Amino acid sequence: MKIFCVAVLFSVVLMTRAVMYKDCGSATCVLNSVDVSGCAADAQTCNFVRGQTANMTLKFTTKSDVNNLKNNVQGLVGGTWVPFQNKDACPTITPACPVPSGTDATFTISIVVSKLYPQIGLIIEDKMTDSTGAVCTCFELQAKIV
Repeated sequence: MKIFCVAVLFSVVLMTRAVMYKDCGSATCVLNSVDVSGCAADAQTCNFVRGQTANMTLKFTTKSDVNNLKNNVQGLVGGTWVPFQNKDACPTITPACPVPSGTDATFTISIVVSKLYPQIGLIIEDKMTDSTGAVCTCFELQAKIV
């Protein structure tokens, strides 16, 4: 049983790794890491497979009290920002909102990659903002829809 648990833990660690990203204006939080399922830690570009779900985990530290957060995911395609997802972030933040200042928190997001999306390269931007519009975290990463 012990060997089985270790094997499962090891496979979960291999499936989600910190990826290379560019901070694009995190202000009220410190973005510590971005993990994308199926993307190698040293990858310059992450593949998002059509017909599957891309899972991302952000680890961040709050610089001030956070009562609520909205998450907006968009892709830069041919010079135009295309929205992918815009939703309340609090239901998938641990610990749950409100998050006190100085707290290490984790946000998870799942993005369905439609089979209808063209096979292209793009920049993914994920931005979390509070009720005043202040940016908690913002990152960009190179991606390819395959």
